[in-house]
Amino acid sequence: AATRLTNLGIRQVEGEATEASRAFGATRGQTLRKVQLPLAAPSIMAGINQTVMLVLAMVVIAGLVGGGGLGLETVKGLRRTDSVGSGFVAGLAIVLLAMLLDRLLQAWTRRFTPVEGGP
Repeated sequence: AATRLTNLGIRQVEGEATEASRAFGATRGQTLRKVQLPLAAPSIMAGINQTVMLVLAMVVIAGLVGGGGLGLETVKGLRRTDSVGSGFVAGLAIVLLAMLLDRLLQAWTRRFTPVEGGP
């Protein structure tokens, strides 16, 4: 998902911006680093955010196949009636971690995304 959204974001950068950077003598690498990547940042970060959320969803699936960590605790809570509380707490921890990472990635995106506008 992140690779496709990065590709999409770079392709959606307006040709005028790329053309202007080339007109001022920027190399292809400079155009990519200074123009295309900053303008494609929202799309790139959306892909990274989706990937992080997918990884957190896979934590529970990893617990089903014998992986440790929070996923295993969640699965134990689903399987046994005497550990429902610990399973609930582990599941809640995964949800809170997902929310925290989502907010951090959104804040980071806003910080590094160029502001559009002008006269």
